[in-house]
Amino acid sequence: MPEVTIDKKLIKSILHSMTGRYLVYAVQLLSMMILARMFSPETFGIFAIIQVFSVFFALVSEMGFGPALVNEAKIPKEMRDGIYSFTWILGVFVSILFFAASPLISWFYNNEIYQYLVIPVAISIIFNTAIIVPLASFNRDKKFISIARCEAIAEVISIVVVLVSLYYLEPIWALSLKPLTVAFIKYILVVLGSKNTEIGMPWFGKELSHTYKILAFSKHQAGFNFLNYFSRNLDNILVGKYLGTVSLGIYDKAYQLMRYPLLLLTFAMSPAIQPVMMELKNDLYKFETLHNKFIIVISIIGLFVGVVICFLSEEIVYILLGEQWYGVTPLLEILSVSIPIQIVMSTSGGFYQAAGRTDLMLKCGLFAFCTNVTGIVIGVLMNDLELLSWAIVFSSFVNYIQCYYIMGKYLLPSGAWHTLKRILTTLIGVALMFFMVVK
Repeated sequence: MPEVTIDKKLIKSILHSMTGRYLVYAVQLLSMMILARMFSPETFGIFAIIQVFSVFFALVSEMGFGPALVNEAKIPKEMRDGIYSFTWILGVFVSILFFAASPLISWFYNNEIYQYLVIPVAISIIFNTAIIVPLASFNRDKKFISIARCEAIAEVISIVVVLVSLYYLEPIWALSLKPLTVAFIKYILVVLGSKNTEIGMPWFGKELSHTYKILAFSKHQAGFNFLNYFSRNLDNILVGKYLGTVSLGIYDKAYQLMRYPLLLLTFAMSPAIQPVMMELKNDLYKFETLHNKFIIVISIIGLFVGVVICFLSEEIVYILLGEQWYGVTPLLEILSVSIPIQIVMSTSGGFYQAAGRTDLMLKCGLFAFCTNVTGIVIGVLMNDLELLSWAIVFSSFVNYIQCYYIMGKYLLPSGAWHTLKRILTTLIGVALMFFMVVK
């Protein structure tokens, strides 16, 4: 297949993915603006703790099956239904584990409320696991706008449920209904919509042994997901424990705002990268050429976005969150320095997956785990959210270099140094942003 065809196919796929994701992010942004004015930082801090642990158990249940199914050349009906049945069993099992762990969470944070907050969030894990197969069928067909439509509807309904619940429940209990509502509505819509995909709507099957066929791919993906979880969530766990729920609410919102450009750019693009680039996994020279073109464009965009957020952090916080969140501004200004790096690096997974090298992703994840955990522990021990934010920035800088060194050395034919030259612009730009912030 000519390179120009793949170029156009990647661009078209990315545009469809970004269009769909922007619909979802617009609704989620509206949701955040509404809820930030309805709930206090302390309430968000309390709920952020339970959400951190829910993400972990969700990763346990996901097992890397999603990308593995996208990577499969063909999925027969028996395989589809067997894996779908397995995801239901796994989801129920993990949900029970999460509920069983609630006394430990309550003990760790010295607050009995977590034993009960776990219940709606644990149930949501069942639906988030059962959706893996039908969601993968949408991604295989590149129906990103259809996925986004389902997610946007689920988000809107969840906002209505939370606002209505506020009249009858305590704020923290009303907020706890949001992830359950999103998971349930999204599951219903995606499963029903999957009947129009190539592999069709799944149903319960007996041949669970098909799960083993995708484990060779998914085990590395799952390992990376676990390491990535602790790299990105240990800060919330420790801040909530040692600095308090108010500090966690402020820090979590700063981190959430920093991640929005990633959501709008790379996270919106990433689902489109794997299904298109996997067509070139047997021609690594064309694979590298297209990768390098992509990196140059996304690096320039990342630097522009990072600088804008750095200079407008105060205005962004005031408009999106309101006056009660003024403590978020200095943290967002610091975290914005890492935005160009994170925007580029967040797309790397799609290329590793497309080439079938999730083992290299796992190596990158292990290195990032060590650097991130070290930085987070130092920041928390210093009892300073600004120092913690700088630790996140510096660990991202180191991980960025390591990620593309590994890609260049083990995947791309031109080698490590040639690949590192492609990211030099971003590294220099981030260094200049650092001096602007600390002056």
